[in-house]
Amino acid sequence: MTHHPCGTGTPGLGRFRRIRRLGLTLAALLIILSPLAAVVPERAVAVTFDDLPAVRMRHLSNAMSLTETLVGRITALGIPAVGFVTGGKLAEVDGQEELRAGLLDTWLAHGLELGNHTWSHAWFWRTPLDSMMAEVRRTDALVQPLCEGRGLPLRWFRHPMLNTGPDRATKAAFEDFLAEQGCRVAPVTFDSDEYIHARAYDLARESGDTRLQQRIAADYLRYMAEIVAHFEELSRRLLGREPAQVLLLHANWLNAEHLDELAGMLQERGYRFVPLEEALADPAYGLPDEYIGARGMSWLERWALTQGLDPGAMPEAPRWVRRAAGL
Repeated sequence: MTHHPCGTGTPGLGRFRRIRRLGLTLAALLIILSPLAAVVPERAVAVTFDDLPAVRMRHLSNAMSLTETLVGRITALGIPAVGFVTGGKLAEVDGQEELRAGLLDTWLAHGLELGNHTWSHAWFWRTPLDSMMAEVRRTDALVQPLCEGRGLPLRWFRHPMLNTGPDRATKAAFEDFLAEQGCRVAPVTFDSDEYIHARAYDLARESGDTRLQQRIAADYLRYMAEIVAHFEELSRRLLGREPAQVLLLHANWLNAEHLDELAGMLQERGYRFVPLEEALADPAYGLPDEYIGARGMSWLERWALTQGLDPGAMPEAPRWVRRAAGL
């Protein structure tokens, strides 16, 4: 065998071998990493429903059918949802008191927590502090025994219309009162005007216009994807990352009949469904919220305004949906 001193031998052969080894290494890395390129980053969202038992109560039979359908979808999808009760809504429907209470027990029987949403859906901006506290106590008196009967806590409060009070002192005093009641505010990051699509859908459903129902439902999914993308972008701009999010929905027929598609959209974006308590463990929820105003809004918007940042305009429901909703 001929020995070639260092730096001699076949011209370019060593360089060729080094390039070849490097190419093979890069190819191996590409093979390993290529499946990861298509993976959506994992995100987390807690799903909540306001205005239980139902936004539009009408008759007890309708409310029962809606509740069973909605809770059935939530359970089948494995979503650990929380439902926020507007106590006075139970007085809006006919039927015996036990049957009306059964609307709430349907949630509890499936292991879903309930929260307090006041008695009359009180707008804190125009409701005195004492009246707000009375609203909470009255709904607690209705819901607490049902929760205790199922061994589940009553530990969450959601402000109607996401309005947290007319001034900082009143806001702080109310939150102190809630803490004394063993209750915690449930913030929202994914806010929307979902109620517009829902009202349009209800009216189409009641008139038997199935084609319009399908059109509204399809646009609802498009609109909600736009809402989610908007708040994801605001999250990154504000925090440099996306926290565990909290989605606000309502107890209505639109969600009862199309929750599967909405959940699928979120899952395609990489979301897993988590309990509200787990989502609120994210450090973002410790950020200061100094916003005071008549309009309720997402906590992401509140944090942005507190930091002097423009949160941007939230996507709007299209004009034809507003017309279909009678708005």
